[in-house]
Amino acid sequence: MSKYKSLLAIILIFLAGCYEKKVDDLMWLSDDRDSAFIQIERHLRGFDLAMKEVGERYYNIFSAVNDDNWGYAIYNLTKLKTAIVNGLERRPNRKLSAQSFLNYSIPALMKTLKSKERENFLNEFELFKQSCNNCHISEKVEYVNVILPQLHSSMVGRQ
Repeated sequence: MSKYKSLLAIILIFLAGCYEKKVDDLMWLSDDRDSAFIQIERHLRGFDLAMKEVGERYYNIFSAVNDDNWGYAIYNLTKLKTAIVNGLERRPNRKLSAQSFLNYSIPALMKTLKSKERENFLNEFELFKQSCNNCHISEKVEYVNVILPQLHSSMVGRQ
């Protein structure tokens, strides 16, 4: 927990340094240091914001492969993993459900992306999607049913 508080302290210092007004003028942030950490933690939220980013990265991986932009797909898979790891730091009780995803699904998809073989990708991405849904079932949020992306609209294309 002290590692987490250190990160929050760094964020506070950064915000204070970037802000032209004095920290005292930050009306929403408590003057009490411990209360301020609690407020910032509340704003960072739990696992839902991590999953929001994971969803975006998931979509970007699929779109990037459709554009033959394998590098961008690899980049998004790396960031997807970071989002999950950071979310697990905030919600360690979800770690058990995510372990097979982190240890097997992500490395398997990464290997496939690096091979740049579209047919293998489609098969592996289907397994990846199933792994997402298995985790959701384990966490009792089975109503979050991940599907294959249907619409392609990426701001990043092939060069």
